[in-house]
Amino acid sequence: MRHIGKYRILGLLGRGGMGVVYKALAPVTGRIVAVKVLSPAEVLLDLWGEARLRERFVAEAAVLGAVSHPNLLDVWDFGEVEGRPFFVMDYHCDDLGRLLGETYRVEDPCRRLPVRRALRLGDQLLSGLARLHFAGVVHRDIKPFNLLLTATDDLKITDFGLSKTRGEHFDGPRGLKVGSPYYCPPEQEEDPERADARSDLYAAGVTIFRMLTGRLPMDDAGVALPATVCNPDLGPECDAFFARAVHHDPDRRFHSAREMRAALADLGAAFEDRLGRVCSLEDSPGDGPASCAPGPCPPPRREPARIPLRAARERFGLDALWRPERYVAGLFSEGGPGVVRDAATGLVWERGGAEYPVTFEGAAAYARSLAEARFAGRADWRLPTMDELLTLLAPLPQGVAHCAAPIFDPSLRRAWSADLRTFTAAWQADLEMGFVTSGDFTCVCGVRAVSDGDEHQRNTT
Repeated sequence: MRHIGKYRILGLLGRGGMGVVYKALAPVTGRIVAVKVLSPAEVLLDLWGEARLRERFVAEAAVLGAVSHPNLLDVWDFGEVEGRPFFVMDYHCDDLGRLLGETYRVEDPCRRLPVRRALRLGDQLLSGLARLHFAGVVHRDIKPFNLLLTATDDLKITDFGLSKTRGEHFDGPRGLKVGSPYYCPPEQEEDPERADARSDLYAAGVTIFRMLTGRLPMDDAGVALPATVCNPDLGPECDAFFARAVHHDPDRRFHSAREMRAALADLGAAFEDRLGRVCSLEDSPGDGPASCAPGPCPPPRREPARIPLRAARERFGLDALWRPERYVAGLFSEGGPGVVRDAATGLVWERGGAEYPVTFEGAAAYARSLAEARFAGRADWRLPTMDELLTLLAPLPQGVAHCAAPIFDPSLRRAWSADLRTFTAAWQADLEMGFVTSGDFTCVCGVRAVSDGDEHQRNTT
């Protein structure tokens, strides 16, 4: 199948219990979209039957289409192909599960987000849930992989295949589990019919805890894990928040997304107050990550390469969460308007980057435009290799390290490298969280161009 209705298939995005999601191209506009086609797993066909699954699939599209909110995924077309219904959604390259580095072993530690970013995305999650609950919809499967992230880092709730609308009664087989392990609350595990808005808030609480700590709120023995133990930047008010958010008794949780959202805002205010007091002390920021010493680091590879997924971790020197096993701090200083020099490598970097995220082709064009315009008096601007971008990565700051003024523009969270992963995807560096990832050429991402430095220019002229 090369087309789904009028949409040309570009590739497979994922497969779930209810359907298959394809990346596709819309006619005329050339817009990249996601198309979900009903294609249930055999086990669900045996349990529910094709007619009931079709009803649920159509109901999912109806929910997405009827409830409009900035933090809910939009559906903007519906149709049938070869007797199977499909619906069309906005396409987003990233999701929270991928950002965290969560795997099928959910209980394993993952990456954590900067506190401000975690609280902002948590606020957006609760805002979207408030709109759903107002419409009488309970999602029943809130988890990081069902939370898409836009190019502007806004959160979109998706995958309503297990949702329940007001007045709807669960008619699935006895004993069927609805929800995802570790995120599903106890009452929903026992009986999906008992799930209500507070069940979604439990899953949201687990998700927010995950973003702030990189852990689950319960250990293997089911004992509560204090957030303050996992992240020293958090205060005791966080432990009180999560004790309520993920309480096993729904009556002792937050009663509404609005109430939980207000409590989350209080956590943000407490964090800013504590950080302000830390930064007002006369203590200087602590040591940064270890750098090459003594003297300059060996110059990183400048020629682009194609590095397949199976070889990337070893080639780039990364741990299981795709972070450098050893961060290498550059010797950065202002190099004139808009540029930063690194005395350790001899490289010259843009302080900022492209004003808007762009595709891989757009990133290369942006670097060429800097060279043609002789930005900062230099004509050799180019996309950096991943080896070069690795010199910009650092672990998340903690404590007084938050107080240091950034030398690079912190609004550029992620940047393209010149290195390819496949013939249709390239490697990227997450500059904010300090890890390596990748994206296909049609995804949009930031750009920070690099120049080879004065010594290299003298040697080549």
